[in-house]
Amino acid sequence: MKPLVSVVIPAKNEAANIDAALRSVARQDYPVERIEVVVVDGDSVDNTGQVAKDVMAAHRFHRSDVLTNPGGNTPSNLNAGLRWAEGEYIVRVDARSAIPSDYLARTTGILVNRPDVVAVGGSQVAAPRSGSTVHRAIAEALNNPWAMGGSRYRRGAKSGPADTVYLGVFRRSELAEAGGWNEHFSTNQDFELSQRLLARGTIWFEEGLPVRYLPRGTVRELFWQYHRFGRWKSHYWRAPGQRPQRRQLVLLLAPPIIATFAIACARLLVRWNLLGRIVVGALAVGAGAARLRPTRLMSWVVNGVVGAGWWTGVVRGVVRDDVTAR
Repeated sequence: MKPLVSVVIPAKNEAANIDAALRSVARQDYPVERIEVVVVDGDSVDNTGQVAKDVMAAHRFHRSDVLTNPGGNTPSNLNAGLRWAEGEYIVRVDARSAIPSDYLARTTGILVNRPDVVAVGGSQVAAPRSGSTVHRAIAEALNNPWAMGGSRYRRGAKSGPADTVYLGVFRRSELAEAGGWNEHFSTNQDFELSQRLLARGTIWFEEGLPVRYLPRGTVRELFWQYHRFGRWKSHYWRAPGQRPQRRQLVLLLAPPIIATFAIACARLLVRWNLLGRIVVGALAVGAGAARLRPTRLMSWVVNGVVGAGWWTGVVRGVVRDDVTAR
């Protein structure tokens, strides 16, 4: 008999998205009667909980429930689900994600056969909310691995050890022993958990497990989302023994280096009186850009906005560490 797995889904105001997340769990190759599902609702003002109950009632899960966690942030909701769970394995699924049909079988199989592995996950693949240019550009930008930090789960790397994974599947006993998710980190809680788990074993990225993710719908929302990520990342680096990783250092140093280079080039151009050449070059660039897809051009803008949001968030966190647990 397959081991019982517990799927934990934190949610808040996700009535429009929770259906797809739950149906992706129900469509697993894994026996549905060996899957229990809990949605932990943190103060939704829509009918997230009722939608979740209706979807779960239509499937023969081993056990399912909707918990209400008043005032709960994401890690608090996850820990409430961890306390509810009875399965041997904990599978984190977000309300705006959809896991592939072989996700449970492959991730739990790795944990069964690899006692050194303490967490396993697949890649994050952003999907457009609609066919609009903006939504397709947002998805394309978030699927640009290098502009988004180059972590293993973003760049579609080969299977192997990683410093963190998207969402994650864990042994319940080990996750509980580690203290679950740190409720102080309302953002970056997955990375913080991964760093604690690395002291116990290997974090494993498994290729060929694309998890569909539905991003924010506007560029403005993305800016503030990644600004918040940057602030919390800076806050995390303040902890004893923590520091930016090499790929994060590249993101931190890139803006001032690019700005310095641009200023130096501008000064040289003025000195060498190359204004005419600049105009010709600009016209050439404009002609080339006109042949590019509007979605591609817009995705570059989105990458710039996301990078600016994260970088300014880090700077704000360095200057003033004002994050809160909510």
